[in-house]
Amino acid sequence: MHTLIAVDVSKDSLQIQTKTKGWVVENNTNGLAKLIGRISKMENPFVICEATGGYERALVNAMQEKSVPVCRLNPRRVRAFAASEGVKAKTDPIDAMMILKFSREKDLQPLDPVSKEHRQLRALLDRRSHLTEMIAREKTRLKNSDELIHASIAHVIRIVNEELKEIEKQIRNVIGEHLYLKERLDVMTAIIGVGEVTAWTVLGYLGELEKIGRNQTVALVGLAPFNRDSGKFSGKRRIIGGRAKVRKALYMAAQTASIHNPVIKPYFEGLVDRGKPYKCAMVAAMRKLLIHIRSELINMNSGVAI
Repeated sequence: MHTLIAVDVSKDSLQIQTKTKGWVVENNTNGLAKLIGRISKMENPFVICEATGGYERALVNAMQEKSVPVCRLNPRRVRAFAASEGVKAKTDPIDAMMILKFSREKDLQPLDPVSKEHRQLRALLDRRSHLTEMIAREKTRLKNSDELIHASIAHVIRIVNEELKEIEKQIRNVIGEHLYLKERLDVMTAIIGVGEVTAWTVLGYLGELEKIGRNQTVALVGLAPFNRDSGKFSGKRRIIGGRAKVRKALYMAAQTASIHNPVIKPYFEGLVDRGKPYKCAMVAAMRKLLIHIRSELINMNSGVAI
């Protein structure tokens, strides 16, 4: 039996709520140390928090480093639960209480432990995304701004490109230093259409790929179509949610695979020939490509020749 500890995370503070107590600590190293000190005295502690734009990351890492089970919830689920309970007010203590009540009624599973190299890889991939977004914005400004500032914009693009190359070098170093990551990178990039960036993204943001079933994998990435039926009405199925970073990388990979991959190309073209819209066919190609990646990795683990 776990002792549930709900934490409402904000930029500067952590509002903690258990069955009998509620208190606040700062969202920094000292505050986390105080929290760990208190929950270390509890029986089978289980920490539950919401995803809060990255502000929860230090809490999750601290708990996993101390081998304390921790679960990170989608805040939409908790808000929908609060609405179903008739709770309209929103304060940190109320949010923490709702997280606790939600946790009591749901069968929550703790996050899988994340290794140091995976945390490093995710951090570097996040930074790479920041830089590529900066470059895209500056290139847009270059097209629709006055010539007077073009030199400044071009200068910024050059600097950010140099930083991007450095980050990508660090990503390759992290992967190269760990045989586990290097072997999986080689397997994925051997698939036609899957480039280095797609493989990095799968390694960093979908580490549980080899541990879960294919249906769960597809749903986790957000490529599983959900029904929209009611009575005699039969609506179009749509994909919802999932890990957008992985989905974005797979979209780019599937576009290449739909032209060059000997398995994905005829599958994609067959869907288009049967009248499927381009985007619908592309999502199906992404799904097939993801399942293929998973199969190749599992075959590698089992020693099956690829």
